[in-house]
Amino acid sequence: MQERLAHLKTLRVDPEIPVPFIYRGKKYRGVTGDSIASALFANGIRIFSRSLKYHRPRGLYSLNGECGNCLMEVDGIPNVQAETTPLKFGMNIRPQNVVGTPDHDLMAFVDRFDQLMPSGFYYHYFHRPYKLWPFFQNRLRNVAGLGRLRPTTRMTGNYDELYPNADVCVIGAGPAGIQAALAAAARGLRVILLEARPWAGGCFDYRSSAYDGNVSLFERAQELSRQVKQMGSIRLFRNTAVIGCYANMLVTAFQKGSESDPFDERYVEIKAGSVVMATGCIERPLIFDHNDRPGIMQVNCAHRLARTYGLLPGTSAVFSIGDDLGLEAAVDLSDLGLHVPVVADARFDGQDEFLLQELDKRNILFRRGWIASKANGNRQLEGVRLCTIDGMRFQDISCDTLIASAGLTPAAGPLFLCQAKMAYDVFTGFFLPEKLPSNVHASGRLLALTDHVAIEASGRLAGLKAAKDCGVLLEGEIDRTAEELGDLPGPARGCKLVQAPGRGRKRFVCFDEDVTAKNIYQACSMGFDQVELAKRFSTAGLGPGQGGIPGHNLPMLLAQYHGDERHDVLPSTVRPPLTPTYLATYAGKRRRMIKQTPLRDTLAERRGAVFRRAGAWERVRYFSEDTTSRSEIESVRNRVGVIDVSTLGKFRIFGPDALKALERVYVGDMASVCRGRVKYSAMCNHDGCLMDDGVITRKGENDYYFTTSTGRAAATAEWIRYHTRHDGWDFSIVNLTDAFGALNLAGPDARKVLEKLTDQDLSTESFPFIGYREFMIHDAIPIRAIRLGVVGELSYELHVPSSYTRALWDLILAAGRPFDIQPFGLEAQNVLRLEKGHVIIGQETEIRTTLHDLGLGFLWRRNKPGAKKIGSRALKFTEHQAGRMKLVGFKMADAARPARDGAVVVDDNIRGYVCTSRYSNTLKESIGLALVESELAEIGTRLALFEDNMGDRRLYARVVPTPFYDPEGKRVRM
Repeated sequence: MQERLAHLKTLRVDPEIPVPFIYRGKKYRGVTGDSIASALFANGIRIFSRSLKYHRPRGLYSLNGECGNCLMEVDGIPNVQAETTPLKFGMNIRPQNVVGTPDHDLMAFVDRFDQLMPSGFYYHYFHRPYKLWPFFQNRLRNVAGLGRLRPTTRMTGNYDELYPNADVCVIGAGPAGIQAALAAAARGLRVILLEARPWAGGCFDYRSSAYDGNVSLFERAQELSRQVKQMGSIRLFRNTAVIGCYANMLVTAFQKGSESDPFDERYVEIKAGSVVMATGCIERPLIFDHNDRPGIMQVNCAHRLARTYGLLPGTSAVFSIGDDLGLEAAVDLSDLGLHVPVVADARFDGQDEFLLQELDKRNILFRRGWIASKANGNRQLEGVRLCTIDGMRFQDISCDTLIASAGLTPAAGPLFLCQAKMAYDVFTGFFLPEKLPSNVHASGRLLALTDHVAIEASGRLAGLKAAKDCGVLLEGEIDRTAEELGDLPGPARGCKLVQAPGRGRKRFVCFDEDVTAKNIYQACSMGFDQVELAKRFSTAGLGPGQGGIPGHNLPMLLAQYHGDERHDVLPSTVRPPLTPTYLATYAGKRRRMIKQTPLRDTLAERRGAVFRRAGAWERVRYFSEDTTSRSEIESVRNRVGVIDVSTLGKFRIFGPDALKALERVYVGDMASVCRGRVKYSAMCNHDGCLMDDGVITRKGENDYYFTTSTGRAAATAEWIRYHTRHDGWDFSIVNLTDAFGALNLAGPDARKVLEKLTDQDLSTESFPFIGYREFMIHDAIPIRAIRLGVVGELSYELHVPSSYTRALWDLILAAGRPFDIQPFGLEAQNVLRLEKGHVIIGQETEIRTTLHDLGLGFLWRRNKPGAKKIGSRALKFTEHQAGRMKLVGFKMADAARPARDGAVVVDDNIRGYVCTSRYSNTLKESIGLALVESELAEIGTRLALFEDNMGDRRLYARVVPTPFYDPEGKRVRM
């Protein structure tokens, strides 16, 4: 095991506390604070994986999870990013995409056949003759992908979710982000500070160079962190990677839990008044021959590996860099014991003279205008060829580590996501924000600032601007801070180098997909010469790292191809998630997110009650182990039953223009709605397709009460408001769904039961079918009663304030005991309404189903064009349209054998499907409803039905009129 640099004050690990783990079946040991990648590196592991296409060896490269080099299988979970995942006790780690071992991969021979796999080869090969395609398709699928998810794998751990609000959200807890947070918090604002790493400090955290006088950068980072802890109005989320950032100030992220946290990961969704972006920079890879060899890593990776984890990246390291951070790292790592024979800088001028003097003091050869052009070695780096920028002079140097970077590029993903307008800046070589959305501010190295004081000043300025967004008055302070920043060094000149001289075939632009510079040029030559097209055709940036590695180089290569020195090309579209995570994290806790009726606990106490999810609600499906619910159905048909229907949407709409609003959304004539009666009607969308149905009654002048289906209860109010938003109408709508419970008392004896509870005259003459009455139960419980016939029997829908629902339930059961009353559930209701041919939205309807298709066209009041009824034009157009699917009733040829829901209606082709089919004990035969092509909708038509696993056999049914039960409707009018 590699010896740690235990004396360093910048260490984030404790070498004294071991953490055992298993890698490829063998026991290894890391230390507390290690990531998986640093622990493997400390144990001499240099080849972490094999690449997707060519199975080339890949090793530690960035430490920030910017590519798929270090994706591992951890405890059975594939594609875990080893660079950013903390090491935990007993982890079982395995390499991915390896056939054999990482050192000796049996598929490595594919690397020799790269010329047979040009850009987009999968679009050209294997398709002719077409009959061979299934063979190649299966082979390609077997080798595609990185990790393998076993069917037996089960996610373990605790996954949570959090939805905090803040005045200001700062993304990035580096020096700029901390200063922004402190500036906003000092003005009395609530601030949330997000940091992807386990600690704050950003680019200052691990660097020992001077900040100011005798204070080093890492000491300054520690001081800033202390200030954050002392500021009670700042909430710091460490280990929290941003997933998305949106223009409405919504920021989404996920946080990895530490050993002391009660969660392994949790989803965090933040609503803020203003957002500050202080995400800093990542490094832009150098493009040269074999630039993916294990032993090649970025400057930041090598420097952090030593300063944060106490591990030297190698024994002898050549530097090929494009900015001063590379010079600084070379000096510091040399002091820590790394042999640095040479530093090649792609720049001809602009270097920090102090750092050049420090290199000279250490006898480190400095070559201006030189660059790495080829990595030597097979499975691991053995040396590097350096060359001048013009490609005229070469030098081979032996080494086991190449620290390579073309410079920096902004980590601007959140800016792209929130629709900031970005433009290429020729001086810095950065894509900088040209126009930011309102209440969004950028700061720090993201703006190409490199001066330490300027980085912090830009953060303070952004924090003050964010405070102003939240209503704090500080115009003078913003101006003074802006002047202070203007007097400090501005954005630094960046390196414009795209790739080293040479024409090697293995110059990788994207490590994840094995995409080379040659592949990019091949795509361009075929016409895919725009960023979005080249990305998709070549697959550069489509891997797990997304745009981390190729995100900046790809547009620069295309600009080079076009000969555009301005690099007038933007990166490809950035989409969330910026950082991938588990679906379990998005799901959060395994909470049963359901709504419950006021009777939920009461029904649960009843023996035999079986609950099922019904949309957003949990409802009783059966009241016994008999899934046919035969006894429940017989109770309603022969005696009396009661069901909880509290899930129905219940609304009040009132005001001078309430009627106009109802006329707009309902297809019927709402002006005919009168007191004491209810009217059944339907809502359609603009295609004339049924969206909802229900009943409406008028309670008073411009005052209406109406019900909706369970599924539409949450959206109805918004639907009405949306479709009347431009009319200036005066009305109010109140959602009473949760304020009222509802019971449906149904059966021949329903009136007798209800008469025992009230003095209200319930005779047919006084309270007729589709009537509405309000009365009291036992002079104590106010009731809104509607006489309906959904189940085909005399029934009363009783609406009652929620707090009285249980009392009403108990009273009904007590009053119905002499009549052998029985509760019934959703399955019984489903069969009862099927026997009456009544439609359930979403079960007998689909996205194309209009009122006419359901036989409900009579509900449409066509002669009211002034009402602008939603769906009216479509209903007129489709009324006599041929070739539509129609809802029909059918009876099975085998009376004892109902079809399965979803069974397909067939002849030579698929002609429709069964919506619902059940055996009716009342009718002693199997019945159903189906949507079929109009040619099959005639009464008497024979239907052939196909179910899974039937082979060549078919079930047969015949189209019959509906309703199946009591077609004259006498029983509902008893």
